[in-house]
Amino acid sequence: MQFDIREFSVPAGANVEIIFENIDAMQHNLVIGQMGSQEKIGLAADKMITAADGAQKNYIPNIPEVIAYTALVDPDGRAKLVFKAPTTKGNYPYLCTFPGHWRIMNGVMKVE
Repeated sequence: MQFDIREFSVPAGANVEIIFENIDAMQHNLVIGQMGSQEKIGLAADKMITAADGAQKNYIPNIPEVIAYTALVDPDGRAKLVFKAPTTKGNYPYLCTFPGHWRIMNGVMKVE
């Protein structure tokens, strides 16, 4: 239950395309957050487990710290995530927001 790529780099302001393949036996998603937002996004996602529509919202919190995301991807499924990288250089977290997963299923997108 970890991303196989723990870190990757993109040019500031570039168009980014990520193919997320879920080879695990449970659902996962991929959420890109603002710098320093991993815990805020993760804790907000954890709270969604008790919401009646949490799964329907793919456990993606509706907060400004979320830059881009995929829906939940079923086992052996894949999703394409296309977004514009931030223009500010730095380290941006990515994580799975299925409740509880973000603590170990995360990485860093370096904007250079």
